[in-house]
Amino acid sequence: MPGCILKHGGFNYFGWEGLITARMAMPAPVTIAMWGDYTPGTGQGTVNVYLQNDSTATINGRVIIVITEDSLFYMAPNGVDWHNHVPRDYLPDHNGTMVSISAGNYEIVTQPFAINSRWNDNYCKILVWIQNDSMQVDSTKEIWQGAIKKVTELGIEETCFDLVDAQFSLNPNPCRDRVEFAVKLPAGTEYRVTIYDILGRQVKGLKGIAAGKNTIVDWDLITNNGKKVGSGVYLYEFIADAKRISGKLIVK
Repeated sequence: MPGCILKHGGFNYFGWEGLITARMAMPAPVTIAMWGDYTPGTGQGTVNVYLQNDSTATINGRVIIVITEDSLFYMAPNGVDWHNHVPRDYLPDHNGTMVSISAGNYEIVTQPFAINSRWNDNYCKILVWIQNDSMQVDSTKEIWQGAIKKVTELGIEETCFDLVDAQFSLNPNPCRDRVEFAVKLPAGTEYRVTIYDILGRQVKGLKGIAAGKNTIVDWDLITNNGKKVGSGVYLYEFIADAKRISGKLIVK
């Protein structure tokens, strides 16, 4: 959701939507993905923000991460009683994190967080955006890209086999030249491994039949088109016997 932030209020308030709509029609130089973990019982969690520079020049920007809460009822003086996307906390603070990402490379920003017991975590979301820290002549700071994710959705994509004797490992992770998917499966079990980029596009598909209890699937980081994948974050899905394991793989 590329857009812009206005530092000053000296413009038509009702013109903001047009500004954002116009900016969203322009290509974004950054790709963002989020993942992490969250434990409802303790309110503790961690969020990881992956930022990939898709442009041909170095990007120097400020990454802002904020926890918001929706569906808050408050009889405000302006007559608006229900409030959404109310900022609850900034990670690590309102200054954010400065990053410098060279062309074609990526940066991962990791921040721990805590959900206050007075907040409803079912209504809490994490918003992140990266923006140009330099003020433009029209008093704006350009936002290159943004993303949003529910707090309670952090970590749920990491699902594991419920077979009693199934043990799964991924090694090495991060990797440079190759990676092994190792899992215990009954002999004769059909399996399928699919690798996706962070936009959900299939990169590689592997399949086979387990010859013995210990099965190792080797991937040389070559795509279906015969090209080596670039550095970044990828998603994997391992399916066998109607069970599924999924997670994230980092290629350096």
